[in-house]
Amino acid sequence: MILITGATGFIGRSLTRQLTQAGYEWRAYDGRINNPLVLRQQLVGVDRVIHLAGAEGRGRNRLLQHVDVEGTERVLEECQRAQVQHLIVISRIGADANSLHPLLRAKGEAERAVRRGGVPYTIIRAATLFGLGDRFSEIVLGLVIWSWPLAWLPDGGTVAMQPLWVEDLARCLVQTVGREDLLGQTVTVAGEERLRYQDIVREIMVTTGLRRILFKMPLVLLRPLTTIIFGWWHWPAMTRYFAERFFVPEVADLDSVLRVYGFRPARFQETIAYLRRPGLRWRLFRH
Repeated sequence: MILITGATGFIGRSLTRQLTQAGYEWRAYDGRINNPLVLRQQLVGVDRVIHLAGAEGRGRNRLLQHVDVEGTERVLEECQRAQVQHLIVISRIGADANSLHPLLRAKGEAERAVRRGGVPYTIIRAATLFGLGDRFSEIVLGLVIWSWPLAWLPDGGTVAMQPLWVEDLARCLVQTVGREDLLGQTVTVAGEERLRYQDIVREIMVTTGLRRILFKMPLVLLRPLTTIIFGWWHWPAMTRYFAERFFVPEVADLDSVLRVYGFRPARFQETIAYLRRPGLRWRLFRH
């Protein structure tokens, strides 16, 4: 039996579908991640945990500390009590407990806790994820819509990225469940294309039929503009954590998925047709 935290989120929706198709039994964690009593109750009969829960989408440092760091520590304590055989944790490329960037620092602190927690683990550091309902490609599209007649390119759009399709990450997670050789390991996964941000913006504009003038924005303006425009939203369209991608490139070996999991991830251009679905532009414009 597998317990999944964050099962209804962006990654969780793809993962639970693939786990079911692969014949695994799983259940979604239902409760606050910091509640040890609820965790203890729901870990009964569980031998594996996939920990996806995080607060990145809210754009608040306090919530990062509460959910990503303290929540992971509570999960570890209760997994140890329940003698869980394998804890799989999603992290980010660039995670570092000493980072100056709040998201990467929180992920690094969570990783450090996992390594010291006494529970057999696998940490998967993922690149920027994209897919239906994501907080990357749809944010980029929303910014293109909002900034008419321009499309902003922070630092000229030169930062390198290796976006990974969420379905491919879910496939990696399903394989990790049965891999004893990955116990105690930190695995990095990323797409096989190293794209500049300006290439990603162009692909999205071609896919959606939008035309904009590419505008090179000085990187120094990105954080202030993000705070001024989106800082007061409860669920902001773009958070400061999205902006961090332009300061710390998320790159890895081009064969990272193939080498560990034996398959080639999908290409960005071939899998973003979901950006053409009816009503998406209007929803992104309103929000």
